[in-house]
Amino acid sequence: MHSIYFLGGSPGSGKTTFTDTLHKNAGVAVYHTDDILLSSVAAKDKQPHMFALRELSDPLDIWDRSPQGCLDFWLKYYEEAFDILVEDLLQRQDVSQPLVAEGVCILPYFLERFHDRPNACFLVSGHAFLEEAISKKLEQIPAFSEGIKGDSKYRNMLYVFSSMSEIVMEGCKRNSFPYLIMQNAEDYPLIYSKILHQLPSLRRLSDGSCNG
Repeated sequence: MHSIYFLGGSPGSGKTTFTDTLHKNAGVAVYHTDDILLSSVAAKDKQPHMFALRELSDPLDIWDRSPQGCLDFWLKYYEEAFDILVEDLLQRQDVSQPLVAEGVCILPYFLERFHDRPNACFLVSGHAFLEEAISKKLEQIPAFSEGIKGDSKYRNMLYVFSSMSEIVMEGCKRNSFPYLIMQNAEDYPLIYSKILHQLPSLRRLSDGSCNG
């Protein structure tokens, strides 16, 4: 998978924004894992957590459990999602064309399964940036128009997303993958530059596009 670049990390850390910018500036193909997961078939026996989430009439109900219960669910969900991602990427990969795959299900310890070390970089959210990202998402839902931060779903989301940031950072340190921390929206230009620095092949494409 030398032509595939992975941009993983915690929820709400800006992965989609950065990959869309890479597509615009460098012309590389972008693979949003959320898109393939929404269109894939989840079998109850093979992907029980993905199946359980899709069976809910209100997906937000998945957050009505203990904070640790929510985290355990999502870690198992992401593992199922990663298996689907790898299978799909193996069918799509083109050694002549680079592709950037982004998503929360790309976790450092999942990449240990590859025989060859993949090209990967990770993003994590600082606490304030994370709080803002969760609030903005929930503000779009009428039931959360007031008192968002006092709701148990919000607290569980904050716990899970914060825990995911820690899991990503620990995994990166263990596997020597680079990771970058988003503290606020003003960090975007700097973080984008650092992503290109960590993935030099993409930097050359971006520079060529800007100079052409």
